[in-house]
Amino acid sequence: MTDYTRRDMPRPTGVRIAGDRYQWLHAWRLCMRVVNEQRTHSSTNPGTAVGVECDDAGNLDDVVYYRGEPPNDYAQVKYAVDARTPINLEYLTSNDLLKKLVSSYRHLACNGERVRVSLITNRAIDPGDILLRDRDARDGRLVPRAAQGGPKSDRGLARKEWAKIADVTEADLLAFFEDFYLETSEDPVSLQREVSLLMTVNGLRSDEMAIDAATGWVARQVEDGHQRLSFDDIENAITMLSLQAGTPWTPISIATLSRDRLADQAQYALDWVDRIDGDDAFTKVAPKPPSTWEQLANDIEDIPNHLGEHRRLMLTGTMRQATGFKAGTVLRRVLGYEVGIRQGEQPWSSEVTAAAMLPIHHQRDIGLGGDPALVVSVTTDATDAVVSWIKRTGIAVGTVHTAMPVGGQIGPRSVPDPEAANALAVGIRDLARQIAAPAGTLHLFLAGPLGLALLLGHHWNRVMPTVVYEHLGTTEYVQAFRVSA
Repeated sequence: MTDYTRRDMPRPTGVRIAGDRYQWLHAWRLCMRVVNEQRTHSSTNPGTAVGVECDDAGNLDDVVYYRGEPPNDYAQVKYAVDARTPINLEYLTSNDLLKKLVSSYRHLACNGERVRVSLITNRAIDPGDILLRDRDARDGRLVPRAAQGGPKSDRGLARKEWAKIADVTEADLLAFFEDFYLETSEDPVSLQREVSLLMTVNGLRSDEMAIDAATGWVARQVEDGHQRLSFDDIENAITMLSLQAGTPWTPISIATLSRDRLADQAQYALDWVDRIDGDDAFTKVAPKPPSTWEQLANDIEDIPNHLGEHRRLMLTGTMRQATGFKAGTVLRRVLGYEVGIRQGEQPWSSEVTAAAMLPIHHQRDIGLGGDPALVVSVTTDATDAVVSWIKRTGIAVGTVHTAMPVGGQIGPRSVPDPEAANALAVGIRDLARQIAAPAGTLHLFLAGPLGLALLLGHHWNRVMPTVVYEHLGTTEYVQAFRVSA
């Protein structure tokens, strides 16, 4: 019987092809940055062109991001077919990679012009390497930690060894570190998702066929010796490949669970990753003291002050449902905003027209007070867990209402597309208006996709003062945000 799950390791030609596609993906990613910055005017120093295999960049020739004013970004792209060679000093010594990077950097910066250099790879950092393991996750640089410690410290001895291998002084090495960025663990799947999101932000088709067409165009430019891809070149390619699907969005980044790689090109970026308790994106839920939900709420409410005239906003980053709902209420339709978000492989947008879809409604009286509670049960039915928690904590709720998708079907695919998401969001909003009391608070619990939470907040209007809760895991909830509605 044939084992169709078995995959042989690729031959050298296959590795080369995979490595080339990895490089073309990075090049197209930067093309999308140029397009977004030029179309939305969201940067004070926008990208103007992307270089690929550039003659004048030494060993930093793989991909170049040219801006209107310095610094330009020069990158060496390294693809690995497996994880046997992590990034450490031994790897950087092989083929004189470190020496070539430092030498190319010094050549590019010889006239005093500031440049940024990057090593982009799907390899991971060796946790045993003294300088590399302390790479700053916020921007990918080795400083400030690599510069700390005296000459006899572990870091000092490591710096001495690095400088010797690079054939420069330690001072020159530290100058290189100031402008050196390490983008590691950039696996092709994550990279393709990022490229797809950028294409969505730019109003382009963003499916796999569209990405293949775009990277194929980059490859043809390299084959033809076309080293500098201008904004006009990229726009012409978009037209030629029939990629345009709508108008571009202005990206807004809210990161609470993990770093957002699109943050540096967002009109406004909110980074709370270090202020949320938990070791990773799966365990992070609530703010870590002394940080509070109120502080996070204030930061979200401040977003409109940074938007200027921008009103079509695509949210990027990682957040849980209560944060998505709160962001939606700050960027409500009645305030003149339209919002979008990437939900799985689809862009979900408030611009989709859909009639209200009244959800299936169940009601349970628990008699602990006069406030209503609303449980949005879309991916799972959270009613029993919420009722149990309310009874245990004794908050003043008299009636618990449950809203489910039409047909009562719940699960990860119960809201299949943006039309259904908008229709359900408006329907849940209308239900909330029906159960609203003349006084008190509506207690809102969400169990559904993030995109629905954002759209629900976006449509939330003329209801009643609302408190949205976040699920802490197991049987616990926590009050997250209060919303005036």
